Amino acid sequence: MPAGPRRRRRKDHQPGWKGFRADLADGWKHVLTHTSTNHKVFVLFVLLLGTVLRILRLGGPVTMDEALTYVNYAGRPFGFLLSDYTYASNHILYAVLGRASTLLLGVHPWSLRLPALLAGILAMGLGYLFVRKAFNRHIAVIYLCLLAVSGPLVEYSAMARGFSLVWLFTLGALLASRHFVKTENWASAIAMALACALGAWAAPAMAYPALMVYGWTLFMIMSEYESTVRRRALKLAGSFLLALLMTALCYTPVVVVHSLDQLIHHPSLVDNTWAKFANSHQDRTFDLWAYFTATTSATLAFAGIVAVSYAAYVSKKYRLLLWAMLLAALALVLLMHQIPPPAAWTYILLVFHLGTAIGLFYLLKFVRDKFIPAFSKGQRTLVAGVLVLLAFGWMGQRGDRDPVERFPDAQLAAEWVVRNTRAGDRVCVQAPWDVPLKFYLACAGGDVAVLMEMPAPGGKVWALVAPGHGQVPEGVLLDAGLPASDAAMLKEIKSWGRLELYGSE
Repeated sequence: MPAGPRRRRRKDHQPGWKGFRADLADGWKHVLTHTSTNHKVFVLFVLLLGTVLRILRLGGPVTMDEALTYVNYAGRPFGFLLSDYTYASNHILYAVLGRASTLLLGVHPWSLRLPALLAGILAMGLGYLFVRKAFNRHIAVIYLCLLAVSGPLVEYSAMARGFSLVWLFTLGALLASRHFVKTENWASAIAMALACALGAWAAPAMAYPALMVYGWTLFMIMSEYESTVRRRALKLAGSFLLALLMTALCYTPVVVVHSLDQLIHHPSLVDNTWAKFANSHQDRTFDLWAYFTATTSATLAFAGIVAVSYAAYVSKKYRLLLWAMLLAALALVLLMHQIPPPAAWTYILLVFHLGTAIGLFYLLKFVRDKFIPAFSKGQRTLVAGVLVLLAFGWMGQRGDRDPVERFPDAQLAAEWVVRNTRAGDRVCVQAPWDVPLKFYLACAGGDVAVLMEMPAPGGKVWALVAPGHGQVPEGVLLDAGLPASDAAMLKEIKSWGRLELYGSE
């Protein structure tokens, strides 16, 4: 790019927070004034559709991780959940938001999931704005359609975990990154650092997209500038260090309570040796592929790969983003000797869906150029959006394959426990059913002491048994600290799907 245009572009942007706010206002005004009514209506329709799909998932049965989120953290005082890191699965920022939500609205699956829902909805809008600013409004609409109906994104937008917050902060960081590349503004560099730090507070898996964002920013600077690369790269390095500092501040209560070693080398990660990684990485990679293809067909998955490949060929911006994502993921996987579970990788759908949107846009442009000259951009966008909503939406929302184990029977058992047990009774239950049962007891206003305290004289003993998990009454009683011989006095009195209730009556 010639030096002249670069100088003029810098003069068009004011520095600092004043310039940052002015650019935000101008950008929003541009979106409103340079968008047709039909475009606005379609965008609002897709946002509404995506919101409805997510709301429909709010009342679904609880998962183990969600139950743990409430039982171990969101049901505890704020001071505890901000500082405890006994389990590496603690998504601290989400636990804070979940605690606030359940305090205000009561303990329900939907209230615990509400912060994830709001983050998932906002991520759709932010994704549209980022792609519109970085590419064009037509690709942005196709991208929005993909985000709205993507099976994993819908699922985790209605699950009480921090992953939808990670998507939200990732897209926010990408928007700030785009502004920094164009303006060299310290305010956007700080905003990028803040977004990455908050994402890391929401879930440690933010480390992957955060490195991707900074890698893409560096690649964009190197590709668009010549004489100012060093200065811009130094500012970017300062932003990266600021992100690390902010993240450290977020986790300071954890370090005070548990020590820095607990945070960096959590006891749950002691088995992540290179030998174990070498022997298991193929299986973990297959698990990831199986998860992402569980809500689509092999044909659509292959078509998506083709679209992403073509998008990388035709778009330098997308090609650099794809490289940044791949290099960041590879570096962290090798460093950690671990391939995280599929949920931690859901952020890559933000990148792959963008490639699919770009590929569809240029495919329909090819159709226009070769076959239908009157096929306008607006018409092509509408056709591509409807195809995405129908094809990907149908495959992603059929709901006949749920890759995450849920515990609907625990709710029925908890309601029975509240109605039929008295003080001094003991209900024995083994993992993995104990935590979901505690959560549903909290929802029903029951006392979890009935699952933990020894029976009082004259109190009844009950055993909840899950045969599908290899459980028998004798084992459940032993696990509860009671004699296995007591099982001879128990008989099955009720069952709920995978859960059976044994008692003396």
